[in-house]
Amino acid sequence: MKQMKTFRKKLKNQTMKKLISLFSFLIIGMSSAQNYQGKINKVSENGLHQILLTPEVRSASQNNPGFLRIFDSKNNEVPYVIYGKSSNSSFKNFTIISKTAVPNVATSIIISNENALNLDNLTLKIANTDVDKKYNISGSNDQKEWFGLVINQKIIGLNDAGENFVERDFPFPLNNYKFLKIDFIDKNSLPINVLGAGLEENHSINQSKTELQNFTQKTETDKKLKQTRITITFQNPQVIDGIGFYISSPSYYLRDASILINKTRIYKKSAENYAGNISAFQLNSKNKNRFDFQSFLAKEFTVEINNQDNPVLEIKKINIFQSPVSILTDLKSNDNYTLKIDSTWSAPQYDLANSGIDFNQNYPLATISNLEKLEKSKPNEQAKSFWQTSLFMWICIVLAVVIIGYFALGLIKDMNKEN
Repeated sequence: MKQMKTFRKKLKNQTMKKLISLFSFLIIGMSSAQNYQGKINKVSENGLHQILLTPEVRSASQNNPGFLRIFDSKNNEVPYVIYGKSSNSSFKNFTIISKTAVPNVATSIIISNENALNLDNLTLKIANTDVDKKYNISGSNDQKEWFGLVINQKIIGLNDAGENFVERDFPFPLNNYKFLKIDFIDKNSLPINVLGAGLEENHSINQSKTELQNFTQKTETDKKLKQTRITITFQNPQVIDGIGFYISSPSYYLRDASILINKTRIYKKSAENYAGNISAFQLNSKNKNRFDFQSFLAKEFTVEINNQDNPVLEIKKINIFQSPVSILTDLKSNDNYTLKIDSTWSAPQYDLANSGIDFNQNYPLATISNLEKLEKSKPNEQAKSFWQTSLFMWICIVLAVVIIGYFALGLIKDMNKEN
């Protein structure tokens, strides 16, 4: 009997916890919606214009172009397309001279750069998969002695709709090794299928990046762990693609470093915070100490430097970079345009990308100004049926909560009566 009462009490507590969690989820969902509005400055001629998405715009849209809409003065939606490299760009193939796999350990592919070209990236063609992979990259001139270029990086999102493969760029420090080796770690997952390797001929090695401003940095040294931690904090989350260090002393050094961000995972049915490793690299007195990596969105991250028994590095300055992203849209000189951002919108379906646009052409620039956060959501861009509106969604959610609460409270009353 005592065990039965204990069980009922536990069931009652679990039911209440689930109800609290459900209400918390709804409150968070209501508060997380982000709405912004900005102005597209007037253009001097009709036609296609390139609009650079500023760091402020990418932050407000959570780096999701699907949250963007452009409207003219009559509130008509104006299509846009991401302005990037054309599918007709020249592509130079590199020969994969070997693929070797050690089961449950790693898959290694060796790529030939027989002409010793200066390279700072390669594009791999990979069969679609839902697997995420960590990888290391090294270089060699004789396939006997290998030198590290990239360690403990991670590639995700290897699944594109409409194709049975993806093409992903793998950056690394500029070098001219005759052979490049990429080791994909297979410890926790099956191997991925690398179909080919190559390089965009029009890819600029010195592609300019936007340098992010207005961040704070806090440096702490842990003598016990022999580490230096530099915490970088922005006012709002930013997309980050690279980092550079200006180190004044000592004159000679070689330190392992990594970038960590706070992440959350479910452990034993509860949420647990932990430091996720985004990128690992080496600070070297012989190099420029600028590193590119797969982009991430964060308001705060930490650079962790392992000093061992060496003196602490004197870092004069840290630069943080973002790869530029632009959209292309058709604008008229005599019209006014508004950019709106709403985190509840889904990606629009425009046919502009398939309309024969020459993506290799240089188009005039248009700029965004007066971006501001809206306190209340503006009316949606198009009239919608009642069942498509947010009011209908919230009615359904409230009904679901009432129904769940009714049965849960009934269960609790029944248990109380039995007690």
